[in-house]
Amino acid sequence: MAGVSLVSFLIPVYNASATVEEAVGSVLGQRHAPGLEVVVVDDGSTDGTPEAVEKLARSDTRLRLVCTGHRGQVAAAVNGQALCRGDFIARMDADDIAHPERVAAQLALFAAEPQLGAVGSRVRYFPRKRLRAGLLHYEKWINSLLPEKDSVESAHERIIRELFVECPLANPALMFRREAFEQVGGYRDFSGMPEDYDLIFRFAESGWRLGGVPRVLHYWRDSRDRVSRNDDRYSEQSFRKLKLHYLKKLRLENGRRPVSICGAGPVGKAWLKAFLAEGIQVRFLVEVNPRKIGKTIHGVPVVQAEDLPAPGDTGLILGAVGQKGARENIRANLDPLGFREGEDYIFVA
Repeated sequence: MAGVSLVSFLIPVYNASATVEEAVGSVLGQRHAPGLEVVVVDDGSTDGTPEAVEKLARSDTRLRLVCTGHRGQVAAAVNGQALCRGDFIARMDADDIAHPERVAAQLALFAAEPQLGAVGSRVRYFPRKRLRAGLLHYEKWINSLLPEKDSVESAHERIIRELFVECPLANPALMFRREAFEQVGGYRDFSGMPEDYDLIFRFAESGWRLGGVPRVLHYWRDSRDRVSRNDDRYSEQSFRKLKLHYLKKLRLENGRRPVSICGAGPVGKAWLKAFLAEGIQVRFLVEVNPRKIGKTIHGVPVVQAEDLPAPGDTGLILGAVGQKGARENIRANLDPLGFREGEDYIFVA
């Protein structure tokens, strides 16, 4: 295997006996991937999951099973990453399906750009019949960040620009360059906040490039038992807490730079309260509703975009809106006034 990159797939698993064989099989069946190992960390399953994985391991020496007590998905990921021996480390969930060309396509992208530290791909949720509108919207949005025929630099800039909206790369579709993964610290339990999003933020601040293959290479199962639906780690409040932590570090000079907020609806007010609680100055709330303009909310004046001072005097403007089409309206209001997206204003959710 001289000259072949070893890819280690890390799969934390808990009570997934109904799906784990298909998930692991989709990894072991990768095309054009001679250097491959699969590390399955069983998080204290009680439904026969370890036995199902052991059966697969008896017929394929590339598969290793590690059994631990039940401590949760993050602990399983942290435990498993220390056991991965590959030049690249890939994530996978025990109820998803990897496209047979996922490894080859992601390795090709890494080979083309040495500064890439983490690579994702487009995703597709399944089964399609019962998907909620919110998941379909997220799928469309996350896939839009990886357009076809795009440069690595443009993809990285787009991902960074959208970083505070939602997690811009799907965790179970990620592959990491080992050097970069170790440099940023890998997965960790960070104050009970979403570990995948935290990892992407640390890549963003590290200087490594983020990117992805503009093809659907990961099939993402939606189920009632998904951890993201049932764990407070992935609640709206937890996500906002994590975003606020990195906003302060990456964009607000540790809280010294003030902000203004576009939108005085539920999303904007939630951010207003979060900033005030952290002692961050909020200079203006920008609104289009004439009934709100001229008033104050929690002591912050509500103005229309045309009344804003010059770029730089507003602090960082945050587009905090949830309605369809609202982001386009904010751009239409701010861009003609000389505000630059990514520099003078960004979007949050």
